[in-house]
Amino acid sequence: MSGWFGVKTLYRWEAFGEPRNVDRGFEEDSTMFEERVVLVRANSIDQAIERAENEAAEYANRSYKNFYGQTVQTRYLGCCDAYEIGEELIGEGAEVFSSIEKVHALVEDSVLIDNRLGKEESITDRKAERDKFWNAELL
Repeated sequence: MSGWFGVKTLYRWEAFGEPRNVDRGFEEDSTMFEERVVLVRANSIDQAIERAENEAAEYANRSYKNFYGQTVQTRYLGCCDAYEIGEELIGEGAEVFSSIEKVHALVEDSVLIDNRLGKEESITDRKAERDKFWNAELL
């Protein structure tokens, strides 16, 4: 009997080529890291991972031009983690993925948050830093 799984997959976005018309937000050495959780219906956790890896390969099989004329490519990092979701729990507020790890007691909460979600930044700074990775044709 099939069930639902939340499967986390990891990606890296990279820009290639000589940039043109750079502005204050452009960082030559920056890349983006993406963590996605997709919902998959499968008969087993192994099948869920296989389906998620196929979806990840399709998702990452794209490229486009950014505002700086560079080609942006998404690369699947070949890493995923699956979480089985109870059939009766599907709906609003359903937990689709959970990950637990051991952390030393002296590690501050703020360090955990920064490591998982990144340091707090203004909307203006965040937009400027990410312009390098947006599809120029879409905006």
